[in-house]
Amino acid sequence: MKKTLLAAALLAGFAGAAQAQSNVTLYGIVDAGFNYTKLEGQASRKGIDSGLMGQSRWGIRGSEDIGNGLKAIFTLESGFNADDGTQLQNRLFGRYAFVGVESASAGRLTIGRTTNLGFMWAAGIVNPFGLSFGTSTVGSTFGYNDADLGAGRADNTIYYYSPNFAGFQGALGYSFNVNGQEAGGSRNNDRLFDVGLKYDNGPLKAVITYQYLNPTSATPNNGKFKNLTLGANYDFGVVAVYGGYAHAKNIRNVGAWNASAAFGRTNTGATAANFTKDNAWTLGLSAPLGPGKAYAAYQKATQSKVKGFAVGYAYDLSKRTNLYAYYAQNEVRNWTTGQDLDAKQFALGLQHRF
Repeated sequence: MKKTLLAAALLAGFAGAAQAQSNVTLYGIVDAGFNYTKLEGQASRKGIDSGLMGQSRWGIRGSEDIGNGLKAIFTLESGFNADDGTQLQNRLFGRYAFVGVESASAGRLTIGRTTNLGFMWAAGIVNPFGLSFGTSTVGSTFGYNDADLGAGRADNTIYYYSPNFAGFQGALGYSFNVNGQEAGGSRNNDRLFDVGLKYDNGPLKAVITYQYLNPTSATPNNGKFKNLTLGANYDFGVVAVYGGYAHAKNIRNVGAWNASAAFGRTNTGATAANFTKDNAWTLGLSAPLGPGKAYAAYQKATQSKVKGFAVGYAYDLSKRTNLYAYYAQNEVRNWTTGQDLDAKQFALGLQHRF
């Protein structure tokens, strides 16, 4: 009887120790609100939409201490529409699906589906709206989320992220095929090389990232797509100032270059005769205002003829819940008619993070 009790106690102790060394977290964002959009020459649209400030998502991430200062890690993250419950990215874990190892002294290595470094690092540093706020996002002009780069998300990747050295961190990644499963023969795949360096120390943040796509030989207009993003922001306390520049070269899918959620940079009727490269820049401000934060930014892409400004405010109801509102006005080119069209968006919504 005593032996049985002792064995049970030991098993319980081992189970408790194992549980203490590993953890799994469920997390996510639910975001929905009223959305008004109007493209010149077309009827306006009004309705309830999801992901107006940030895409609704849920995810699971975990880690396990495997000894010698190493942890095994994983992340699985799925996007969804809160307004109708449908799935995004046409896959269960379309946002992230990777496994890896990390160490405080050696850095982190991940294998699977993740975002390129322009999407992951640069967007939030060069512009106060970052990846969020609908057509206010810097992705309306910058090329890190081009369709040929997996709309910012790359399949079949290996990424290494260095430890942080006095605020500096570097990263290097490779994808064997950015979109979908690999085919036989390396020249039958869109292969991505990705490198970045960022600085984050005190009030200053700065970044430079570069993506180089070596495309499948079967792709028409078979240029090697190259995308550079660089920029910085500085927080003075009462206001933070942002600035960034991007250069894209050998744009392959010109007609659908950088489509965004509402109007996009979809340049109707554009062909390689109009442009195969683009330069973009952005300037912005953010400032604490009451229990929330105000945002303002301007951005422009020169060759694809997109420019616009946006203003917004997020009011914190708690640490995990806020109300938000923003207005964006852009100008986009219809290359078929040569006309520049006004595109407007106003949104008012609620976001909860768990």
